Amino acid sequence: MMTEKHVAVLLADGFEEGEAVVFIDIMRRLDIKVTVLSCMETTALNTYFETRITADDVLKNGYDNTYDAVMMPGGPQGTDNLSANPMVIDFLKRHISEGKYICALCSSGAKVLAAHNLLEGRAYTTGDKLAEKFSDGQYLDKKVVVTDNFITGKGLGVSFEFSFTVAKMLLADNQEKVDWQASHIYFDHWPLATGHWPL
Repeated sequence: MMTEKHVAVLLADGFEEGEAVVFIDIMRRLDIKVTVLSCMETTALNTYFETRITADDVLKNGYDNTYDAVMMPGGPQGTDNLSANPMVIDFLKRHISEGKYICALCSSGAKVLAAHNLLEGRAYTTGDKLAEKFSDGQYLDKKVVVTDNFITGKGLGVSFEFSFTVAKMLLADNQEKVDWQASHIYFDHWPLATGHWPL
């Protein structure tokens, strides 16, 4: 019997709701447990485009738990808020040290991971030429980049590629399930070409 995988999604006011919701949807379709954690004072969040979204809990309450993966969406203000939150950075550092998957979509790769030197020189991707602002990490102009346990995606338009890549890593012993689900929702860009992985 496979152990159920569990992912934490970190959200802060101003997050890109499309990126978050697509990721959560794909994880749950694949029976990967998702806990949505607000990195603000309350579970009710303000999103980039003012869609009303409520998290499952606040990070403070889930902080001591260990997850198989931690995901962060983009959104200019959202990633600013994540990056400025010491609890978020400490939570990420612990999961990195324990070899868990760190999954950053859009600006969170640069503005949270690279900004705090969490990539430690690893290859990654991010949006909006943000990589130029930070010295950490090696930017690759790819839709999705997987380096060690870090999975990064460029932006909203690659949310499905990113989500299925995370699922592929988490469900390494059940690739058929991932492939079936991609086909089931008519997602034609799967599997990704091998060029998306660093050599």
